[in-house]
Amino acid sequence: MKKFFCVAGLLSFLCVWLFPSSEAQAVSQWARKYKMNCQSCHTAFPRLNYFGEKFQRNGFQLPETEDGDENKEKLSDTAFIDNLINMFGVRIAVSPASITTNGLTRPDGTVTTRTSFGNTDWVQFFSAGSIFKNASIFIETEITNTAIKNNWFTLGYHNLFGHSLLNLRVGKLGVMNWVGQSGRLRMIPNIQVEGWKNFLTAEGTTSASTTLQDQVAMGEPQPGIELYGYKGPFLYSVGVVNGNALTDNNEFKNVFGTLRLEATDGPIQGSSISGWGYWGTDTFSTVRRKDRFYRVSGAANLRWKNWDVIGAFLHGRDSDWILSTAAPNRNTTHAASGQVGYLINPKWYAAAQYDYVTDTFKNTATTSNFYHKASPSIWFMPRENMRIGLVQRFEFKGRAGGRQHEFLVHARAMF
Repeated sequence: MKKFFCVAGLLSFLCVWLFPSSEAQAVSQWARKYKMNCQSCHTAFPRLNYFGEKFQRNGFQLPETEDGDENKEKLSDTAFIDNLINMFGVRIAVSPASITTNGLTRPDGTVTTRTSFGNTDWVQFFSAGSIFKNASIFIETEITNTAIKNNWFTLGYHNLFGHSLLNLRVGKLGVMNWVGQSGRLRMIPNIQVEGWKNFLTAEGTTSASTTLQDQVAMGEPQPGIELYGYKGPFLYSVGVVNGNALTDNNEFKNVFGTLRLEATDGPIQGSSISGWGYWGTDTFSTVRRKDRFYRVSGAANLRWKNWDVIGAFLHGRDSDWILSTAAPNRNTTHAASGQVGYLINPKWYAAAQYDYVTDTFKNTATTSNFYHKASPSIWFMPRENMRIGLVQRFEFKGRAGGRQHEFLVHARAMF
């Protein structure tokens, strides 16, 4: 198996020279509307470049404009209706093959390699864009083999009172949206940034007692409201969220904020440093117990020529990690993540990711956050709106049954 991973990795990188680069083409709702190619906003989708980030924060209007009423049918002086095709897109993700060493437990208890073929990950119906001047929507409805859900669902109002320092978002929003490492729009889209995705509050609680709890992951959407603004190299955001859901019995609200400085021009245009904090309270479903927690994060993103490099940390503390017990169980968690991407040419993209998470309960199997992997990858983009990749995941964490290394083949497209 080790030889297989080495050969597969070597072949994946050699493929770059087997397929020559030529001009790539793409179609998506904003590409259709503005007659622009996908790499105007993305390096290798979904990863945004600096222009794409500015387009997003401006309410899906071209940067430094308020063009939300343009390219629409004018019904009256106050009614502009867009062509639906300019607001609607579809995205699909499929994993044709995956191999995980020591990933399958036989009936006799021994472990062996798990091999899987033909995993249909999801299809997403993506409705987003400017409704009219300085008003936007962003709705991502995802269908998997087992569920249908709205991931992100936001209504935005932008350039309030004619100024970019005042913008409002409401709905299911990303609380880390403006941080250099948000856990979203990743360079390697089929793997998560572990500390940002699966590091929950009060996670030590057993599954039987999590009913109506308000556990949250920082990289996941949360219902709330956010005020943000930007001018020159400066961006800020402040917000209030309900936590994971509106329907649980947690009476408390959580607050968050972001500060970001970025290079607006020059050879490192789009590079940034950012700081972020989140303070909240989780509660037990039947007994009045509280987990008062906080999370803080810092990130640096360097963009230079075809290079895109991110380094980030996430630190958290919970006053009661295991709410189901009477005595409080404090926990401190540390997470580190790095991403490196390089656009070899318009059709080839190389990226690598590093994830490390550890906590106070590192040696307690049922309550621990402990994760340690490195993941190189290579991606081929026959068109700008399709990417096909080979991803290797090397696990450094020791397991009783042996480390679980992975080899993943993944494809996704948007149209």
